[in-house]
Amino acid sequence: MFDRVIEVINSCSTFLITSHARPDGDALGSELAMYHVLRGMGKDVVIYNQDETPAVYEFLPGSQNIIHSLDSVNGVDAVFVLDCSDIERVGDKKDRIGSIKKIVNIDHHVSVGTFSEILLVDSTASSTGEIIHRLLKKMGVVINGDIATNIYTAILTDTGSFRYSNTGSDTFRTAADLVDKGANCRYIAEKIYETRPAIQVRLMGKALDTLEFYEGKKVGSIYVTQEMLRREGALPEYTEGFVDIVRSIQGVEIAVCYYEVSRNRFKISLRSKGKVNVEKIAGKLGGGGHVNASACRVEGSIKAVKGKVLGAIRAVYSTL
Repeated sequence: MFDRVIEVINSCSTFLITSHARPDGDALGSELAMYHVLRGMGKDVVIYNQDETPAVYEFLPGSQNIIHSLDSVNGVDAVFVLDCSDIERVGDKKDRIGSIKKIVNIDHHVSVGTFSEILLVDSTASSTGEIIHRLLKKMGVVINGDIATNIYTAILTDTGSFRYSNTGSDTFRTAADLVDKGANCRYIAEKIYETRPAIQVRLMGKALDTLEFYEGKKVGSIYVTQEMLRREGALPEYTEGFVDIVRSIQGVEIAVCYYEVSRNRFKISLRSKGKVNVEKIAGKLGGGGHVNASACRVEGSIKAVKGKVLGAIRAVYSTL
């Protein structure tokens, strides 16, 4: 499939690059790496994301060029949909983006849709960024500091700083190559993990006040509501990483974070330490992702949503 992707790159002139709503480090790093590569080849390139770039990722080279409105796709030869398992996840412009003749989907999620005939997917890869790195190697692209910084960020964030089970020996070899090419690992880590706004820390405290345990304390959960965000003056992006705090608690095998996207509509982030496949849990609720990190969306009151999620968790637990 690498050859088909390379053929699209070589034969097309105008590209759109996009990813899922509420983009994370892997989505943004992968998008921006491809942006720099295609621009370096003399292509016309636009990156569109429905949602704003979280402040923590504004240091990424090229991030200022991301647009958040998409009036037309006329004249676009091909679109790269990155780190996105379903076209629905790109947001409100899904139909417009899906109408582009050539769609290239590069992803590493287990649950990948079939919205594109040109698929470059490897669920064993640590991140979409790692797959992008392989693609660039196949193409013989010279990786400069800007490209290296973006891909390294993609890998760093999606492996939880190389802590998660999706971190393999190839991941470290890729990271080493990126550092050799100009990625400053200390600078990147500081920007991502050591620049939290005070408001985010206060919001984290409020979320931890909601901490509950189930199944003999093997399941831990917290929630964040729109009211909590308003009260603290916090941005939605400030909830990123909250679920990992729950995951770090001794004895917890499944961590859950309920985030109220809008009134009675919740995004649920699920994490596990390896024993339980949370992708199966998310799948029962219409979502997906990875064995140890998945997500879904559920509508209802927080009480009702908790009941649905715990029901799915117990259904999976009962098969172990």
